Amino acid sequence: MNWTIDQVIRLRMARQGLSHPLTEATDEEAYLSMFKSLQPVAPVFFGRPGEPPSLVHRTVFNDSNIAFYLREKHVIVKSRFQDGRVAYVSEDDLQLYATAFRKVPAQMSQVHEDVYKAVKQSGGLTKDQLKEILPYTAKEIGAALQALQQAFLLVEEQVDSEWETGWLDFAEQWFEIPTDETSRLEAIEEVLIRFVKVMVFTDMEQFKSWSGFTAKTIKMVVDSALQTGKLMATEVGGIGEGWMCATDFDRSSKNNQDNSETGKKELNPSLPRSVFMLDKSDFLVRAFLSQLKKRYSGKEVLQYLLIDGQFQGAVLGHWRIGPHDVEDIIVDLPQEEVASRKNEIINAVTYRYPPEFSKIKAYNGVVI
Repeated sequence: MNWTIDQVIRLRMARQGLSHPLTEATDEEAYLSMFKSLQPVAPVFFGRPGEPPSLVHRTVFNDSNIAFYLREKHVIVKSRFQDGRVAYVSEDDLQLYATAFRKVPAQMSQVHEDVYKAVKQSGGLTKDQLKEILPYTAKEIGAALQALQQAFLLVEEQVDSEWETGWLDFAEQWFEIPTDETSRLEAIEEVLIRFVKVMVFTDMEQFKSWSGFTAKTIKMVVDSALQTGKLMATEVGGIGEGWMCATDFDRSSKNNQDNSETGKKELNPSLPRSVFMLDKSDFLVRAFLSQLKKRYSGKEVLQYLLIDGQFQGAVLGHWRIGPHDVEDIIVDLPQEEVASRKNEIINAVTYRYPPEFSKIKAYNGVVI
């Protein structure tokens, strides 16, 4: 069977929790299940340092309380993944994602060695304590801590939203990370399979944009997954060539009209209308970010607009600490839809930019 773009989008929206967000704030099991599907999960972009991660639009409730709780109990763990981005993964999957995303400095400098040695010997230090005992600037120590965190040699003990956090030896706190190439590639392949499952259909550019892995590494793991039948190469009309998980590749058109994620029969197979504003830390935005940067090159983008399951707009403005205005909302739709969906789209933007604090100055280039 040939998949259609609408079928891909419908299943993608379901698996990523956008079409069926979580409704029970106390259902920790359901929250963790969704969290694991979208990990590494980052805090909201442009947020305050120390904020917990958030499943934006995947819950009908504010998920900050459950995220705080899970972080405090070390059920989710902070580190650096995807080419150095701060994000969280579940404790159960920490070894997998650490093995896949671990990046050791090409050469350990003296400041790296001194910072690592000081933390290891003391059993844990804050950045201010390191500044007191080491002959380096705050900037040098901060850069070394980030590099050692990305190498999974140190771990940041972030259990609340305080800026001053403790740094611990990762191996003593958790476990040793495999350093051989075989283990790394096997871990990357598993991360790839998980990514493809929640994307339903994807390609090299999207996985590279989301993961930060090199094209050479991605080709190696994709070739392996194709050879073992875990992935299938295919083409979707309106999208192009890419890969699907083997379990999805064999779905029938009839099954695609069922929502297999909820077990409910969909009487209308057409794609439902929706508008979501998503920031640069979002799973979907990360997957499409390289394309989005090209499309909106030269523009100061605050957020992107996912309209009917596809990125078809952007929210422009200059970010500031505290309330700030939206300069314009760009909408990449036929002109009649731009007009007819104006209120719907503006309402989606005011979700994050409430009128009492932020003024929306223009809509698709027309001053409001």
